[in-house]
Amino acid sequence: MMKGTVMKRVAMLPFLTMLSLALISAMTWQAQAARAENASVLLQRYGIQVYDPVAEGEKLAELQEAYTAAIRKVNDQTMLSSAYDVAELQAARSLTARDQAILELEDQLLMLERQMSESFEADVATIMALDARYRSLADELKQQRASRAAWLGQLKAADMPVFADREQNIVKLTKIKRDVDKQKRLLERAQSYAELGEVSAFRSPLSIPAAVSSPFGERLDPITQDAVTFHAGIDFAVPTGTQVLAAFHGVVHEASQSEELGRYVILDHGSGIRTLYGHLEDIQVKVRQRVQQYDPIATSGNTGSRTTGPHLHFGLYIGGSAVNPALILSQPGG
Repeated sequence: MMKGTVMKRVAMLPFLTMLSLALISAMTWQAQAARAENASVLLQRYGIQVYDPVAEGEKLAELQEAYTAAIRKVNDQTMLSSAYDVAELQAARSLTARDQAILELEDQLLMLERQMSESFEADVATIMALDARYRSLADELKQQRASRAAWLGQLKAADMPVFADREQNIVKLTKIKRDVDKQKRLLERAQSYAELGEVSAFRSPLSIPAAVSSPFGERLDPITQDAVTFHAGIDFAVPTGTQVLAAFHGVVHEASQSEELGRYVILDHGSGIRTLYGHLEDIQVKVRQRVQQYDPIATSGNTGSRTTGPHLHFGLYIGGSAVNPALILSQPGG
């Protein structure tokens, strides 16, 4: 009887193993799904405006439809202008050419503005070259507009047709095109929020529970004890050698050493978000290395001049400005 029971239990083992693996797999998938949050979740927590891809896509579709209708109207008026005599037709073509030249210059300026906004980290020579190009195009656009206005004045003086209604429609078309370009940029931003991992339930940049020993903001200087200074992060009191973890998915931006911070690591998480880990004992990552959330990146220590004992200094920066990291800790006290 016992032998039969044992055999049945042995026969059940593969099934139980498969069931366990299935349950573990399902739990892992659910955990990953729960952690699959992007930068917009974090940015919203700090009161920064974010954009919804669906809503921005719908707005873009509406603008593109209006833009198509405006082009059709301008084209129809251009075709009707062929009914006028030669002089009137020449005037219409000249106006079209002038307007097209102005539109092309405006397009070039829009593209250059975007390139300049994306080149804030470029070297000085590149920035100066972009600025010079922008000024040159702006001057050329100003001259083209002045020339167009003078030409229209001459037509009016000679009682030549100026296609006033068509001119208004071209102005409208130009405005809609600008709105379309702006909306495209908003949609691109909405679609490009970097995936961070677990944001709503972010635990800690440490492998063990730890109390916050010094919060974010103004405090009595821990070194001099005679002045109020601003603390651009929070400190966790942990023993030297405690494993430090990546707060979110990202890339190692810096892994270096300074007089005040000692050994430190800065991770770039995309969407203007960076985290800093200071006073480290040992750095375990290299610049440009890609890391996943909670990957080990260093061990805590007591390096640098701005420390009175073993701890981890944890900083969070958005768009280059320090913000309070405590707002993303699900358990701020440890």
